[in-house]
Amino acid sequence: MSKARVERSPLYPKILFGFTDHPITVWAGVILLRVYFEWIKLREELSFGLTSFTKRSNNQISAVDVMLGWFYGLALGAQRFEHFTRYRCDRLLGELLGMERFASPDTIRRLFLRFDYRRVTEVSERLMRFSLSRMRPIMLGHTVDLDSTVFCRYGQQQGSLRGYNPHKPGRPSHHPLVAFLAEGRRLLWATLRSGNTGSANGSVEFMRQALMVLPPGHRIAMVRADAGFFEKRFLEHLEKEQLPYIIVARLTAVVRKLVIHRIPSTAWRVVTRGVEVADLEASLPNWRGAQRRFVCLRQEVLERPEARGRRLVDFPGYTYRILITTVPYAAEVVTRMYGGRADSENRIKELKEDLSLDTFCLQSFDATDAAFRMGCMLYNLLADFRETMLPRAWFERRLRALRDFVFVVGADLIAQGRRVQIRLAMPQSQRAEFLRRLRTVSQGLPIAAQLEWSVADQPATHPDNIITPIPLLPPFPTQNSSP
Repeated sequence: MSKARVERSPLYPKILFGFTDHPITVWAGVILLRVYFEWIKLREELSFGLTSFTKRSNNQISAVDVMLGWFYGLALGAQRFEHFTRYRCDRLLGELLGMERFASPDTIRRLFLRFDYRRVTEVSERLMRFSLSRMRPIMLGHTVDLDSTVFCRYGQQQGSLRGYNPHKPGRPSHHPLVAFLAEGRRLLWATLRSGNTGSANGSVEFMRQALMVLPPGHRIAMVRADAGFFEKRFLEHLEKEQLPYIIVARLTAVVRKLVIHRIPSTAWRVVTRGVEVADLEASLPNWRGAQRRFVCLRQEVLERPEARGRRLVDFPGYTYRILITTVPYAAEVVTRMYGGRADSENRIKELKEDLSLDTFCLQSFDATDAAFRMGCMLYNLLADFRETMLPRAWFERRLRALRDFVFVVGADLIAQGRRVQIRLAMPQSQRAEFLRRLRTVSQGLPIAAQLEWSVADQPATHPDNIITPIPLLPPFPTQNSSP
């Protein structure tokens, strides 16, 4: 009896599966981030900021290493606390990061659960100021964009209450408030709030804290915000601090009457096809006679069907947007200046989609706030890493591109006597550039004595015989980090 023939496709040859004892990782590119952290002396700054979190266990992982593990995990794409287990099981990743043990999810949770309101404020102010200290000043001053967002929750955590939730109405949430520096693409200040909090609630205190963490030598040239911040107390605070602002006016009945009855048809000026502007000085009843400038923008629906704004019953063919401002420029310029605020939505997407800060939640409100603020501090560090370590074209790219194109690099580890060899699975065309940047930043640091590399498949040699360094900008002078 003949055996049955097994048909094999020539497109799929046999694959031999086996096992190896060599540690292998897919995140070898994170060595660049480790060297950058050592270059800016992040560990020293964390040791000063986390002095009150000293542990006494013999089997402890220090609070500084736990926080560094939190930063590395977020940068590599962790979306849940349990995801940190995969970094803990990666032996080669710990070798690359110089960490004997990667903190477990429970260890990270316990660190954040030790935060109370005072500790959250003190640590976040110090570290946020540190993360902004390397940013170079803007000659005309920074533009601050205020905004709020919604972090949807699925439990009974503290502060998780029903409020404004456009995507899932009725679902409990947190309602964080953030302030971005538009030109530098940095986060100036952020705080977590209960889900039932209005946009402008606590905005005055928020601005005071934001100005406190602004590094010396920097100044605010303008504040931009949406209609949620159209509050008398907030406007008066900005005027008292002499901060120019452009804020969208809420189209209440009183404001609608201003547009309808106080602006004659001859006052509207054509900017371009289907777009007209006008401005006027007016006062609202609760302003006690204070006159402020209103800049009105209307767009014709037939010419611009996708134009954003509100429609008025008396003028159904237009959409309206009313701005209140202290900026002394023409109405056309003011509307264009406010249009740049739309980029803050991209920054919020980076916080929620690239760093997944909306998915980490603990039962304690202060613990959740601490995790959120530490993630915001990492956002600034990654922005500076992008500008310092990568070509100029990376300034326009999102932070998730760092993980997808820089950190995700396969590598294996081979022990050679007393020396450890790590082989990166990187395309030939990218090897020299990667190692050049690694050498440039590590130059002069203690870690440089540990690193040897080669761009060819041969024993490692001194880098000076292979590649030349890239001239980097010297670190911007920072404040004394002594406690």
